[in-house]
Amino acid sequence: MSRILDETTSQPWTEEGDQVAARMGVAEPEGTALRTYVLDTSVLLSDPRAILRFAEHDVVLPVVVVTELEAKRHHSELGYFARAALRLLDSLRVEHGHLDEPVPVGADGGTLRVELNHSNDSALPSGLRLGDNDTRILAVAVNLAAEGNAVTVVSKDLPMRVKASAVGLDAEEYRADQVVDSGYTGMANGELTESEMAQLWGDEQLEIADLATPGTLADEPVNTGVVLHSPRGSALARTAGSGRLALVRGDREVFGMRGRSAEQRIAIEHLTNPEVGIVSLGGRAGTGKSALALCAGLEAVLERREHKRILVFRPLYAVGGQELGYLPGTESEKMNPWADAVFDTLGSVVDSSVVEEVMARNLLEVLPLTHIRGRSLHDAFVVVDEAQSLERHVLLTVLSRIGQNSRVVLTHDIAQRDNLRVGRHDGIASVVEALKGRELFAHVTLNRSERSAIAALVTELLEGYEV
Repeated sequence: MSRILDETTSQPWTEEGDQVAARMGVAEPEGTALRTYVLDTSVLLSDPRAILRFAEHDVVLPVVVVTELEAKRHHSELGYFARAALRLLDSLRVEHGHLDEPVPVGADGGTLRVELNHSNDSALPSGLRLGDNDTRILAVAVNLAAEGNAVTVVSKDLPMRVKASAVGLDAEEYRADQVVDSGYTGMANGELTESEMAQLWGDEQLEIADLATPGTLADEPVNTGVVLHSPRGSALARTAGSGRLALVRGDREVFGMRGRSAEQRIAIEHLTNPEVGIVSLGGRAGTGKSALALCAGLEAVLERREHKRILVFRPLYAVGGQELGYLPGTESEKMNPWADAVFDTLGSVVDSSVVEEVMARNLLEVLPLTHIRGRSLHDAFVVVDEAQSLERHVLLTVLSRIGQNSRVVLTHDIAQRDNLRVGRHDGIASVVEALKGRELFAHVTLNRSERSAIAALVTELLEGYEV
């Protein structure tokens, strides 16, 4: 069994491993004192300060990693993180005068070096001598291991970890940027007496501390949806500030769309609450995430006139792994497959005349996320669709672009990740865990598939194959 090292004390933790796994990059195999961690480029693009998070161990950066960082400096999404990593390396170079030999990093005695040698790929199986950058990184790791070093390859890239394991190396996913997924769904249950239920319907709020059986409601994050039961019937509420329950009316709708389940009704409450600026809608395929987000956008733009336009950003990852550049045509033509998915969803819940009006007035725009850096999105209802395929730093970039009089909705299904660099517990999961409990944020996981019986069945079957 592995022992997880705490990055602040460098002492082995043998209890509550799930909690500290989020605080340290890798696991230390039993019986091993010091290890050599070979990092690939994906780690530094995920966390530019990753080289400081390996306690007393040795960190090795193959020189090709520096070359790849240089190539990413002007990338629309990754450039900031590549430049941050290069600046940190340069500051260490200035401080120590060199990086080709181990230099101290961190407070626990760890070291870093940029490896210029050990790149001969003759030690690799012939099937892996491809001449690409992954091959060069693996060659460094294999040659260091051949000299007796306890080597672990650390990567955010799933194929890279598989290749490393295939040649007999230890391989770990970088986990210092992950949080422990608490399983927060944005929903809870509670019990009320008859008189408490009557008071809730009359006053539209209750003090949790005054309940006969408050249970754990006082500990729930703000904006958690609550299904309340009593001998008199049931009701929906949400946790509000100052330890209150606020009534949620089930007849509320967005652009003619009503919630069919408790979770959808809570979602509509969040989407129409002007105090909530960031709404996260999770759930399986067909649960209505995108439809609710788009209808809420139409309600806000056409009916309430709270915003001037709807902007839908989608990651450019297709199911088959194709990216934007591989498709024919101009940029707008390249975006058509992604835009069609949005208009398909819209056409399934509103009249065709509404879709035509929206298109004629240019009220809805579907854009690639590559366009978002440097922009300030004012007076807009922003939807980030398929957010499960976005790395955490991309999501944070999106949220940092939200300007005055704008709000953002994140829709996601972690079972349908098309980006192999995103795991279950980073990306959108880490953003939800970091933001829950703040009055500006609300999350709810939708459970019931509304698309069709076929979609519900297949989604349930596919969950068993989720990685």
